[in-house]
Amino acid sequence: MRLRILSFFIAIIIFSAGRIYAQGLCDRGGGSFTLDKYEGCAPLTVKITNTVPNPIIVGYQAFYDGRSTNPANADITQYTYTIPGKFVFLQIGATSSGAFYACKDVRVYETRTIVAQYTSCGSGKITLALSEDAIFKEYDEILIDWGDGESFVWQKGSPLTMDHNYANVSSSPVVKLTGRYTGGKECSQGRTYNLAVTFQQAQLSEIQIKAVEMRGDGTLRLTYQGVTAIPTEIKYAANGATYTTAGSRSSGGVQPYDIKGLNIGQVYQLKLSSEDLCQGQSDSRVYSSMTLSGKSDEGKNVLTWNQYPDPADFAGYDLVKDGTVIKTFTSITDVTYTDEDVQCGSYAEYQIVAKIKDVTSTSSPVGVKTEISSPRPIEEASVSVLGDNLVLIKAKVPGSGSNSTYDLTIEKADAGSTTFKKIITLYNQNEYSDISVKTNEMSYCYRMSYQNSCGQKLPVSAPICTILLTKNLNTLSWTPELPILGGTTGYTVMQRGSSGTDDEIPVQLNTNYTVQLNAQSDLEYNFQIRANSTNGEFESFSNILNYKRSAGVFVPQAFSPNGDGYNDVLETKSTQLQSFNFSVLNRWGQVVFHSDDLAKNWDGTINGTNAPVGSYVYKMTFVDDINQTVEKSGTFMLLR
Repeated sequence: MRLRILSFFIAIIIFSAGRIYAQGLCDRGGGSFTLDKYEGCAPLTVKITNTVPNPIIVGYQAFYDGRSTNPANADITQYTYTIPGKFVFLQIGATSSGAFYACKDVRVYETRTIVAQYTSCGSGKITLALSEDAIFKEYDEILIDWGDGESFVWQKGSPLTMDHNYANVSSSPVVKLTGRYTGGKECSQGRTYNLAVTFQQAQLSEIQIKAVEMRGDGTLRLTYQGVTAIPTEIKYAANGATYTTAGSRSSGGVQPYDIKGLNIGQVYQLKLSSEDLCQGQSDSRVYSSMTLSGKSDEGKNVLTWNQYPDPADFAGYDLVKDGTVIKTFTSITDVTYTDEDVQCGSYAEYQIVAKIKDVTSTSSPVGVKTEISSPRPIEEASVSVLGDNLVLIKAKVPGSGSNSTYDLTIEKADAGSTTFKKIITLYNQNEYSDISVKTNEMSYCYRMSYQNSCGQKLPVSAPICTILLTKNLNTLSWTPELPILGGTTGYTVMQRGSSGTDDEIPVQLNTNYTVQLNAQSDLEYNFQIRANSTNGEFESFSNILNYKRSAGVFVPQAFSPNGDGYNDVLETKSTQLQSFNFSVLNRWGQVVFHSDDLAKNWDGTINGTNAPVGSYVYKMTFVDDINQTVEKSGTFMLLR
């Protein structure tokens, strides 16, 4: 609240002064404050002292962007910077003569540790590799304490790897690396990174292939785990022939390597050859690439791939279609599959992935266009009420996708009618909003058909109908016709109270529900029915029905039984009543009309003679749907 008052107060002062600024606040002046520190190591806490006499209000922002004219600010006495960087500290305030501003620059230096890796062998020689990340680049130099009484200062521009020889290999020294600043900065150095060294031969067995992928342009991508400073050669061979060296690297971590210009229909073997500091040599395990071919055959796509040559640790094949696994095979001899989930004219892209323990070998993608097809009718669709005059129709068109086209025709009929009329044809769309409806009055049925990209027309689907929710006293009922093509698992009664309560009541496949209310329930509720499809992909909602806990009876203030067709009877209106008694009395208290049926109304006569014009009294007693007895009386005018 204090911040809002400050901003509002200063805004008034600026407006009253008749000045408009298009730049930031730092150059407006008038303010004055000091900080106890203007630079230092992160985290850096600065304390603020205002030097403007007699301010009405004053606030600060520790990270002003230099442009905003209405920045957030707070009445603070200190602030802690937790991250490094250059910041503008803004003062914003006001005195009786107007607003004032002032800015100070604050520099916070990086103090997080740098990261390094090393490789070693039993001779005492190690190779240290610095990681050149964003933290590393902040420091001016790196002090390296080798842990054996010797040290070295790394300067910017020097190589990131360096060797060191230890005379004593019986202990495990700790290399300490500290980022430092030069030039008399307020922050001299960051925190120290401790790297424990053990003198053992580098584990060449860690250098292994992680994934093999043949790409469509003949590039074979190899992803492998390297070890820093260990030279590793990437080698390949075709069908067990002599290995060829594609390249060499000495970097660590998981990384890719591309071998270009290969034949996507050829199976290749790949391995890594490495040598450590102690001239130890090792070859990684050999992995093979995969090939895949595909063709269209009488409306089905037939895929064939090579059998993986090494059964050791073989886990299975995954067949991928348009980026999604459609079939998994566990036998190494399963090398063919027929995809029947296709549509005429559709295009699909396939890959086969061999899984060897935690390593994958992926073929290049193969595209197949289905030339002939026996299309399937629409078997999944739904209709749902979204408003008093809105129904959403959704359909799942078999074989539809980014590479296929279709025309979807939607027909409509009033519930109970067998006469369907076309309302629209959609092109490559499977949703339509029908606004020519009155969903609170009746249910509507829809059916759909489509024509695929090869011109084949499918028969219309079975009809699906919107859910019409009605009530009779305290019983809710809804139409039994299915709103979802393919079936529903059941219905849910959604009950929302006027106080914000929200309950969902499953009722299985029942099409009625008795409202459970009492005198402590909310005064008013909205009810809606939801149906869910058996596969969980579709849902349908009914119209919303309003329900008041305590029923009321409406009696007009006047009626005119003159035979003109307007207000000729005294008509009482209500719902949710179990019983009803209604009497009309004249000015002398005599009962001139009585009814125990809402549908029976007074026509303004007494014993067949027109009743006099004037004021009359009504009295009524009724029992509502939660067994509450209500008495009500009032007056009305009889006019002619």
